[in-house]
Amino acid sequence: MGLITKIKHSSHSEHFLLLKYPREPYECNGCRVLGLGPCYECEHEDCSFYLHEECANATPSALHSFNSKCSLRFHSRAPQRGRRFCDACGQDVLGFVYQCKYKKPHDYHPSCLKLQHTLTAGDGTRLHLRKKLPSKCLNCGSRKTSNKIEGWSYVSSCGHYCYHVACVKDMILKKWKEGYFLQDGNVNETDNYLTLQSAIPSRELELPSRKSSSKARNIWRKAKKAIMLIISALFGDPTTLISVLVQQLLSD
Repeated sequence: MGLITKIKHSSHSEHFLLLKYPREPYECNGCRVLGLGPCYECEHEDCSFYLHEECANATPSALHSFNSKCSLRFHSRAPQRGRRFCDACGQDVLGFVYQCKYKKPHDYHPSCLKLQHTLTAGDGTRLHLRKKLPSKCLNCGSRKTSNKIEGWSYVSSCGHYCYHVACVKDMILKKWKEGYFLQDGNVNETDNYLTLQSAIPSRELELPSRKSSSKARNIWRKAKKAIMLIISALFGDPTTLISVLVQQLLSD
């Protein structure tokens, strides 16, 4: 079956939605989470409506290997009142969500349930999705996120590079809110590349003085590569923004 490029969705039934590759970040009208990759966008230019592919194609139920005994049901809004967080990325649950039936239910954004279990760079570097961190996150220096949720993480095969999904999302979200992706109202791929690099904190790699400069540069390059691979996994694989940024980064 080929890729469906035009759909009707119950959350926006008055217009058709077209599969597009936006050149700038958007907020998904389904889960209310930042998006950068392919999405379904309203066919009318004056109607700013977007849905992640995962939100547009959400199924009534789902399973995930991290909670194989937990049957997840799709909801357009979480049944419970009060503030809730995605157990994968740690961000607020404000719209579309998958939730189990436990007394203290787990919540997952549709896009988080689709995160790849293994990410591979051109040189063979691999990152693996983990339910629990084997060591502290290199970004926040903790095993738990800022809102005390353990959250999922990506960990390199060597075990040296560990990052919360939540931390990497926060890096990009903060830059987006600060308007870094737009210059005079226009999106520029080179500017966005520099923006994503500047979003990666340097304090994570405060190396001991005994490390040589060449060793430090190599570690820093691998750390940047790891973060950019995670960004690509989190926000999709658009042919415009992320793919260009990753290719440029890996060629440094």
